[in-house]
Amino acid sequence: MDMNAMRGRIVRGSRAERSAVVMAFVGLMTMTGVAQPWAIGARGHFGFLWPHRPSSWILVEGHSSAAELFMERRFSGNKAWHRDFPGASYGFGAWYTKLSDTEHTGRVCRVMPFLHIPFVYHEEQDLGVRLGWGVGYVEEPYHRQRNTKQIAIGSHLNTAIQMMVAYRRRFGSAECSVGVGIDHLSNGSFALPNLGLNLLSANLGLAYALAAPKRSAAVVDTAAPVRPRREQSLVAAGFWSETGRPESGRHSVFSAIGQVQWRTTRTGALSAGVDLFNKGALRTDHPALVARPRSALTQVGVHAGYALLFGPSEVFIQMGAYVHTPVRDHAALFHRLGCRHRIGRHWMVHLALKSHFAVADHWEFGLGYRWS
Repeated sequence: MDMNAMRGRIVRGSRAERSAVVMAFVGLMTMTGVAQPWAIGARGHFGFLWPHRPSSWILVEGHSSAAELFMERRFSGNKAWHRDFPGASYGFGAWYTKLSDTEHTGRVCRVMPFLHIPFVYHEEQDLGVRLGWGVGYVEEPYHRQRNTKQIAIGSHLNTAIQMMVAYRRRFGSAECSVGVGIDHLSNGSFALPNLGLNLLSANLGLAYALAAPKRSAAVVDTAAPVRPRREQSLVAAGFWSETGRPESGRHSVFSAIGQVQWRTTRTGALSAGVDLFNKGALRTDHPALVARPRSALTQVGVHAGYALLFGPSEVFIQMGAYVHTPVRDHAALFHRLGCRHRIGRHWMVHLALKSHFAVADHWEFGLGYRWS
């Protein structure tokens, strides 16, 4: 046999084997994503309605309890931002309560997806916050004949928002948790009344994993963050809102948001911006504006905020102040809680709830353009 030909086959074979070994090694090093098992659990809540407005006291007649069923699993780790939040998990929960004022509120239930983000994480325990946003149902909303004392909610269907701080301790496949949180239901002033329901509660939970948790390799992520250090954006959004008296009519509302965002860490960013609002419902409370053109209803504000970054998505909270308004609004300050998701290189979708001190003002559904 030709020795040179044999040597060539050996060299080529060795190169192929080396390439296969290198590719396998790289695959093992980058394959940090491991499908995690689901856990199922139950949680009991005990607390009271928070009367954040004096008129809300009529609905407070004692303490309230709630029951919750949920399912949850850890993120797989196959995305860079998963590894920025060690021990983070996502899930779905269903919650049911009969509030203390059953006659005027009735039964309340909600379903929502949620994230659990640990502040401090160890394999056996963690301390973190749960953030949830879903849909809630109120059995007895306001009715001008049957239920005039219901001054908090004007619709059956509402948005449900939860913020809960929880300590969790694991014992093999079982987990115990204790926490405190707030559950908020509101329709975003789409239908009055809309002071909202706010249940403050302490809770105790138990969960059980359907299989043993899978450990993933500890890999230091040296990849560059997805977000640039600074990003500018313009967002146009709109919806409808109602103000004044119940059943006074819905009016369109438009928002334009210009913002600069500075990424401070892999998981967080600060922001500042300018807001333009054009709210048709201002004419309901101020009849003098009826004869004015729609442009006369424009409000100007400025805001600052913080965002929690999840790859192309974010959850943010902002506080702002009006610097110009044709008439006095319900408050001089406003707040915005929402989320954004980036699409492609320049576009984003925007969903937020603007409020005045826990009383919703209007929803914002919009589309934005971004650049860096």
